[in-house]
Amino acid sequence: MPYPSETHRRLWYDRPARTWMEALPLGNGRLGAMVFGGVDTERVALNVDSLWSGVPRDAGVTGGPAALAAVRGHLRDGDRVAAGAASIDLQGPNSESFQPLGDLIVRHERPRTGDYRRDLDLGRALATVTAGSGYRSVAYCSAPDGVTVVRLRADHDDPLDFTVSLRHPHTDDPPPGTPGPATLLLGGRAPAHVSPPHAGRADPVRYEPGIGTRFVFGVRVVPADGSVEPAGAGLRVRGATDVTLLVAAETGYVDWDVPPHEDAARLAAAVTTTLDRAAAIPADELRERHEADHGALFDRVALRVPGGDADRLPTDERLRRLRDGAPDTDLAALLFDYGRYLLIASSRPGTLPANLQGVWNEEVQPSWSSNFTSNINVQMNYWPAETTNLAECHEPLFDLVERLAVSGARTVRSLYDCAGWTVHHNVDIWCTSWPVGEGEGDPMYAMWPMGGPWLVRHLVDHAEFAGADKGAARDWPLLRGATEFVLDFLHEDGHGRLVSSPSTSPENTFLDPAGRQVSLDVMTTMDIWLVRDLFRCTLAAQQCTGDLRDRIQQALARLPEPRIGADGRLLEWSGPFPEFEPGHRHVSHLYALYPGEEIDVEDTPELAGAARRSLLGRLDADGGSTGWSRAWAICLWARLGDGAAAERSITTLLQRYTAANMYDVHPVDIFQIDGTFGATAGIAEMLVQSHRGRIRLLPALPPAWPDGSVRGLRARGPVLVDLEWRDGLLTQATLTADRDRQVALGLPDGVKGPAELTLRAGVPETVIFNVS
Repeated sequence: MPYPSETHRRLWYDRPARTWMEALPLGNGRLGAMVFGGVDTERVALNVDSLWSGVPRDAGVTGGPAALAAVRGHLRDGDRVAAGAASIDLQGPNSESFQPLGDLIVRHERPRTGDYRRDLDLGRALATVTAGSGYRSVAYCSAPDGVTVVRLRADHDDPLDFTVSLRHPHTDDPPPGTPGPATLLLGGRAPAHVSPPHAGRADPVRYEPGIGTRFVFGVRVVPADGSVEPAGAGLRVRGATDVTLLVAAETGYVDWDVPPHEDAARLAAAVTTTLDRAAAIPADELRERHEADHGALFDRVALRVPGGDADRLPTDERLRRLRDGAPDTDLAALLFDYGRYLLIASSRPGTLPANLQGVWNEEVQPSWSSNFTSNINVQMNYWPAETTNLAECHEPLFDLVERLAVSGARTVRSLYDCAGWTVHHNVDIWCTSWPVGEGEGDPMYAMWPMGGPWLVRHLVDHAEFAGADKGAARDWPLLRGATEFVLDFLHEDGHGRLVSSPSTSPENTFLDPAGRQVSLDVMTTMDIWLVRDLFRCTLAAQQCTGDLRDRIQQALARLPEPRIGADGRLLEWSGPFPEFEPGHRHVSHLYALYPGEEIDVEDTPELAGAARRSLLGRLDADGGSTGWSRAWAICLWARLGDGAAAERSITTLLQRYTAANMYDVHPVDIFQIDGTFGATAGIAEMLVQSHRGRIRLLPALPPAWPDGSVRGLRARGPVLVDLEWRDGLLTQATLTADRDRQVALGLPDGVKGPAELTLRAGVPETVIFNVS
């Protein structure tokens, strides 16, 4: 089935953006840009992935092992309130914040009138604005050439007259030297420290001379005709019909444990060199290079479902109609494509990982510091990487894990006197790995030492999808180190069991026997799943031998078992404690259903039933009340094989937690990108699953998609999967493996076909299914 480029989905609008949550995102992994689409004044908001507040530092916690012993003592005595109070002695500094770079401003001397349209072509990664019969601007972020590009064109009878300027919100730090002709350079310094808004500090943003990351960014004006001349702090373009603006940026960031370098001349020279190289490439070729690079990733997967003609309406109007109850099935497919687009745009090999906002942020003090929150959010960012065939985009997370293993080893040694490494729930560019809170944080957020086990699961997934050894040369030290920490952190509970303590179910609380709200426990259900998952992954690695293998096997035999409550729900804590917030947004105790795989509808039906009842209970109490939480529900329903419930959660996500520009929101107008990525992963999971040794085809097809097709999804092996279905039933599947292999198939109800397929390397194997 052909999928020509003109069928790429688009976001489009009939007026310029008025706010950040209406602007359209561009990115090349390192650079980010938000295009507002103004035809009087255009703002392109700029980011670079390595511009953060702060400098390298450590936890600064003394007496960690004694504090840990005190917490455990209070838990042993049953006083969870005292345990929580004692745990604050383990808290270090809050994480630092991802920072905006600045803005490119284009002010037209004559506003453009006539029919207006702005759109974002997801398949070509182009943001286009047209107005009247002659004005057109096209913007993109080029990965091959390392620049953000804005090309402006107009008719000869109404040429372009505009000024270009740069601005930023930080302390000025002008770069030395004089820029060349038609070039502006601007420099500054990021804050020495930014506290997160929830910390409530009186001076949350602090600039200090000589402390903080220096940066330089610049714009080069490349006209095909007309003239360019200085105009105050900007450049004036007159009488042009075709002008290309190139933007490049550099920061003084070196590495997580190295102070930023202070050589502004070096930064300015690097920016100038990038601009020179890009300016030497003809404008059409520059765009062609960008489109080929992006298309090589984006075009690997294509999803077709009913309702594609809805694109005749602006995207914000489609969202409004959906909120009013009008059906629009193609919006889910647009969301699926948007998640793939955003992952390509915010995470490329050699860049930093996508943070809470990907690579886009306009606030000096962003919510939750726009950091790499590691108790669900940064992991969710990468849930679609393998299944939607973007394994390269997973690489920045692995690079971060390598750095965190070093920082995390220092943390666990000083805080817990343990070997190995781990991280807690907040991570930043400086590899914060300790419990944050500065002695004032609530333990329900800070006291969660299980980030390492969850993060290394991404390495294992990557290996499984690639058909590689789970203990690959880079992965094994990280996997082993995470395991060594857990083995040391587990301790006797007095009843012959090994338990994690203190333990939380991230960000959730319960009521103790005295009716007090508490969060600390002894080995929550999530900890059980994470530890079992980690141990089994480590045992599967070829390098796991001798004493380490023996220790893991002995520990596995002594771990508590997950428990099902009297109401049939999977217990979240170590006992049947009353929930303080029945509709809490986290569903951490369901980790083993997704993204884990220990709970399975076919292999462990009792646990799957308990997980279903837990999910229903949470959602019935208004859980799933953020974009990312609702996206997690989509993934969980997909694993439970309930396409109708997954479809309802997709609709809820679009109706309640999606901004005009399709950004995920948490909960009202705060941008977080994780929900978009989670929804993309969930939709892929509804169509193909490949955990527990079999490839399941259409395991959770939504009723609103009776006919459709998908091309290029990736199963473990790796195996590429193309599917077609009609009247709600699978009619055809084509599987292509990279090497000879035998695969087991799981087919949906009502479909007859082979239980196994023999695949030959690189040879597509097509099966036509009989339906009954």
